[in-house]
Amino acid sequence: MIKRLYFHSVAVFLFLDFCMKLKNEHFWLLIFAVNFASFQLVQDYIRPQYAGDSNLIRYFLGVAPNFFPAVGIPSLFMVLLPILFSGNLSSRFILKRHLTSNLISVTGLVCWEVLQFTGKLVFDWHDILWTILGAILFHIIWALSLKINIPYIGKK
Repeated sequence: MIKRLYFHSVAVFLFLDFCMKLKNEHFWLLIFAVNFASFQLVQDYIRPQYAGDSNLIRYFLGVAPNFFPAVGIPSLFMVLLPILFSGNLSSRFILKRHLTSNLISVTGLVCWEVLQFTGKLVFDWHDILWTILGAILFHIIWALSLKINIPYIGKK
């Protein structure tokens, strides 16, 4: 058990060390890519092929396609907002881009879930809950990125 914990601690340390060496844009694109790949993996491969009896795993496979975009989409907007508003770097969109990114993402994902009332897809409150939890995780990642010295500046 201690050996396993040691290896996990080393892996976390190496990941944080790797992240500290990344540029700001590369860090956020890495977060986006990991979440996009996770979304595709769950949506296209794991969920359709799961034949187990565990209700808990079925639940998590059901809400994962809402959770991963709630973390990944704001990460993409962290890179795109400075590009879109490059002429006005003092804009609130840039200075508070973590909040702007999260707001755009959560609004879009919740609206998509609510629109499922009208179509053939299934509306689920749990999907909205996990979208909000994903947005909270994004904000935690943003706060941690400040602590591990990933620069938080606009495009130069």
